[in-house]
Amino acid sequence: MENAEMTVTMPRLPSATAVLEQDPDMALVRKYLAGDDAAFEALFRKYQTSIFNIVSRMVKSEDAYDLTQDVFCHVLRAVHTFRGDSKFSTWLYSIARNVCLNRLRRQSCLREESLDSMIEEQCFTDYLPDETADVERIVETHEIQRVVNHVLAMLPPDQRLLVLLRDFEQLSYEEISLVTEMSLANVKSRLHRARMAFKDKMKPYLDQIKEE
Repeated sequence: MENAEMTVTMPRLPSATAVLEQDPDMALVRKYLAGDDAAFEALFRKYQTSIFNIVSRMVKSEDAYDLTQDVFCHVLRAVHTFRGDSKFSTWLYSIARNVCLNRLRRQSCLREESLDSMIEEQCFTDYLPDETADVERIVETHEIQRVVNHVLAMLPPDQRLLVLLRDFEQLSYEEISLVTEMSLANVKSRLHRARMAFKDKMKPYLDQIKEE
């Protein structure tokens, strides 16, 4: 884990209307705060795959393992401040969001070209399917996943995050509003635009498959 990584601001989430006891993770949080280290291990096992999946699609894959560890280290340092104003998972996704965006900001400061232009140049032109592409391989699950990941990488980080939270992690609009600190109306409108952008960039691949 890099010591030079930007400081992550712990998300300040508004009070939730749901009863705290409805969140089963709160029991594990309380057990950990009472000295039961196994309780945090249970939380880690429960969410490590989801957090890794988000992180690996938000940043370069070679950084994903370190940043996933970074997310949970931030959680360990700040869990004593978590009062259950939101679900634990919402708080965790908020930290993951901040860690990823800080890394992307740091990367953008280290190079002259913008993040968006780099993504467009490296991902779209290098991976755009041509007429000689092997469609049978593309339709295989692994190849489809690669295509989806490349198309996601073309989206701006804010759009990418919305698609990941809603369509991959199945968070509710209300939860996404808390994670992103956007109003519910903004979440819905921006998610709609993000989905349209994703579909537009997927179209060359879908058209090629349909032609077969």
